[in-house]
Amino acid sequence: MEVRAIVLAAGKGTRMNTELPKCALRIIDKPMAEYVIDSLKAVNVEKIITVVGYKREVLGAILVDKTEFAYQEEQLGTAHAVSMTEDFMKDYSGTTLIALGDMPMITSATYAKLIEHHALTDADLTVLTTDHPNPFGYGRIIRNQVGDIIKIVEDRFCTPEQKKITEINSSIYLVDNQKLFSSIYEIKNNNSQKEYYLTDIVEIFNQRGYRVSGYQANDYQEISGANDLVQLSEMENYLQAKIIKKHLLAGVAIHRPETVVIGCDVEIESGAIILPGSIIVGKSKIEKGTIIGPYAEINNSTVGLKAIVRYSRIKNSQISENIIVGPYVEIIDNEGNEKKC
Repeated sequence: MEVRAIVLAAGKGTRMNTELPKCALRIIDKPMAEYVIDSLKAVNVEKIITVVGYKREVLGAILVDKTEFAYQEEQLGTAHAVSMTEDFMKDYSGTTLIALGDMPMITSATYAKLIEHHALTDADLTVLTTDHPNPFGYGRIIRNQVGDIIKIVEDRFCTPEQKKITEINSSIYLVDNQKLFSSIYEIKNNNSQKEYYLTDIVEIFNQRGYRVSGYQANDYQEISGANDLVQLSEMENYLQAKIIKKHLLAGVAIHRPETVVIGCDVEIESGAIILPGSIIVGKSKIEKGTIIGPYAEINNSTVGLKAIVRYSRIKNSQISENIIVGPYVEIIDNEGNEKKC
């Protein structure tokens, strides 16, 4: 099944109180939107269109080699943002995955399961959902007797019974592209915000007799977004703990892990030792038997077998096996030519 993607990343994120677009804010060592696009690419999404708006040049520079761009001049809602991609998508007859640029925790495995579920159920639209222990503020999923979704009710419009529902909408959708664009202009903005909300597509599809399925993600924290810098920090802590646990279970000794920073694209071989205060980010590789730290920074670099890097900074470079670097050494190449030591 061919899948293309639309990533919605046009918003300012007013409550972040920063000058950057919301989706350009970083978690560990990458902007939020980049996590989303990398996860989509990992499941072989054929083509990605990212909708940008506020300070579009910022995300344009960050994602220049990873996606095409559509521009939403006025932020008039999620359905309006999707409609901005019509010139790119109108002739496409496959399946479209609509993702959010400010939901970086959704893994490639979850996207893959969503795609598989969509194909197996022969649905016209599949909504990614999750069972959330604190569903306050989220749209609730209303299903019929056979388990298909008949509508999504926003929290403020829920009846007391609907508020008890813990299955929530993630705002991630997999949809037949031609049916999407033949329906999207039926969405109205008759709400207090005067915006066009993509959630309304569920009821429109049901009215047309199309099948709307739901795939429930196992980890509700993947679905959690960030509306301010406090929540962004909590999201970063969650992801960092997950990355460090993965390496510990794989045989990497990490001393005082609460002081260590490791990016999601870092490779560390079993038997390496990471000492307190160390930072390893970018597409770095740490080979077996290597000792990193204390207080070493490795960025987009390879550190070879049984090398030692302590109290030093390595960037865009390659450290050979059995080499000792530091203390207080910088090996940095900002010209794109990999340095070797």
